[in-house]
Amino acid sequence: MYFLFKRSKKRDESKDTDLVRGNALGKGLEKTYVFIQSKWAQWMTKQTANLSPRNLLIVWGTFIAFSAGYSICLIAKSFSGKTPNSITVIPIAKPINALSTAVEPIQKSSLVSKTELEKIIRFRAYMDSLSRSPTGKRVLDSITDKHPGLLDSLAIIENYYQSYFKNYYNGK
Repeated sequence: MYFLFKRSKKRDESKDTDLVRGNALGKGLEKTYVFIQSKWAQWMTKQTANLSPRNLLIVWGTFIAFSAGYSICLIAKSFSGKTPNSITVIPIAKPINALSTAVEPIQKSSLVSKTELEKIIRFRAYMDSLSRSPTGKRVLDSITDKHPGLLDSLAIIENYYQSYFKNYYNGK
């Protein structure tokens, strides 16, 4: 069998030792790969050291048969047209009714009534009163869990309305 694997011409061995030129990462990966490869070969040699040549041929033939069978099975599946493990590509589309993240400022021409400001102040007082009792604290916690930032938004709106009324009545 030696004639099957005989080299036709001599190769320059110095070219084979430095396959990766350039960066240190590539050289490190190459050294790691060669190290793992040599350790695997040593382990396989130890495992097959006690086998007779006939048993080695049986193991080798079995490995080749399973590998060929699996490859043929994969090739047959690729020609059958059924692709159960294929990845489908779905194009990304922006929703038509996407919510705008930009906050539209309240126009000065729009009328802000004092009743709206009073409702906000009463709601804020209610939220503050919830923190005074244990049952109210649980209600407050559930509200703030479901609506994070509600109290901050309330404070911002309240300050905006109060500054609006301050500027509106001072300007007139």
